[in-house]
Order: sequence, then C-alpha cells, then structure tokens
Amino acid sequence: MALSLFKTFRAFSKINQTRFYADGKTKWVSIVFEKADGTQLKRKGKIGGTLQEVIGQNNPDFPGFGACDGTVSCSTCHMILPEDIFGKIKMITDEEQDVLDYAPERAPTSRLGCEVTIIPEMDGMIVKLPAVVRDIRES
Repeated sequence: MALSLFKTFRAFSKINQTRFYADGKTKWVSIVFEKADGTQLKRKGKIGGTLQEVIGQNNPDFPGFGACDGTVSCSTCHMILPEDIFGKIKMITDEEQDVLDYAPERAPTSRLGCEVTIIPEMDGMIVKLPAVVRDIRES
C-alpha cells in the first residue's frame, strides 16, 4: 500500500528535523553576523553545516539572503570572514570565484555562505555582511 504524499512528506520532514536538531552528538558554535549598520545578531551554527543554513531563507533579519538556496548562482549569501578563519576553510572553487566577481562590496576574505562549512574554530567569530545584497541572476 502506497503512502499518501502528505504522510510521506511529514515522515521526511520529521527525519530531517531529527537529523538537524535532535542528535545528541551534534556540536554547535556561536557565530555573530554583523550588518553594515553595525547591528550584531548572534546565531548558533551546526558544525558541518554551512553559514547560509545558520541564517536561512525568508529571515526578516536578513532580507533576500540565500535566494538561490545554495546553488552558487546568486551572491546573496556573500559575507566577509575574519582573516584567521578564511585561511582555515576549504579553498574557494572557480564556480564560487565567478559568482563573487559580480558581488558588490567584495573584500579579500569574501566567501559565499552556502560554500563555507562550519568548523569548531568559528566559535565566537564575527562575520561581516555587506550593505548591498544583490541577486546577480537578475543583473
């Protein structure tokens, strides 16, 4: 007997919630996101997740953030990392580099949040967010 679409969706939803929130082995770090106006918002990030996942989509504190849902095509999750952290994460890919070439307010330590995996050393770091958020797919 086939499960209804609704029951299937609910089952997968529960599985994903359990994976993300209920695993007693999950390690978390505190990350501060600093907007261009100086406002700082502290969030918890799951080690192994991405910085984009910490902020999420449709977040009123970060309008327009993560518009492409992590497909490395929009630059709306552009952020500026501290130099010490920038040197500890995986190298930037050509694809990410191409997207960042069109990002406003690019800095030497700019990265896309969807491409940055959270590591333990990020606990307490301050990530700067540019004043201008632009979806380069609309340019």
